[in-house]
Amino acid sequence: MVLFKSVDRFVLDSSSILDGRIIQLFSKKFFEGKIIVPQLVCSIVRKVSGSNGERAISSLQRSAPVEFIADQGDGLIEEACVLKIAKKKKAKLFTVSDELCRQAKSYPKVRVIDVRELYRTLIPIFTPDRLISVRILKKGLRAHEGVGYIEGVKIIVENAAKQVNHVVNARVLTMITSDKGSLVFCSLEEGTADSARRRSTRSAYRRPRYGKR
Repeated sequence: MVLFKSVDRFVLDSSSILDGRIIQLFSKKFFEGKIIVPQLVCSIVRKVSGSNGERAISSLQRSAPVEFIADQGDGLIEEACVLKIAKKKKAKLFTVSDELCRQAKSYPKVRVIDVRELYRTLIPIFTPDRLISVRILKKGLRAHEGVGYIEGVKIIVENAAKQVNHVVNARVLTMITSDKGSLVFCSLEEGTADSARRRSTRSAYRRPRYGKR
């Protein structure tokens, strides 16, 4: 699914790169186009996160064409720097910074996209205690775990290793998001969704019993 044409340009600030979710969205082709990263942003990412920041930048380059521009911001703070560049390049600006969203009000012609809001729209959110159904495709790293996927999100279900190729009901325990993707950890509910459907089907076609005349 492509939300924007390939001719579009996108500016990323350090918060969006360090957060990692925008890299996933480019990797999965939710967006296509040229990414513009100011040198000031790269410097901040490397300073804040060291080798992890370097890996994030490398992942970004593997996900889409990236143009690094030498503009150091001319002494501006990062928020003003990326807003000015987005305005100049007529590019959309990704961020997870509340401060940048606040300052963007002074740049009405710049389209600022909050990755947090975008991610909630595009990617299923699995809140604790939510009941879901998922097909177990393989065993997990731990002997008792089963693994499935819902719209690209990895679902790990405790005690579901023996349910491979079955749809199970699972209750969400927690969801973890990192630059490598999202993981949802669940507990297995009693009985599988496949079994429930089979029982329902048998009941629907069971011949009725009639009393003696």
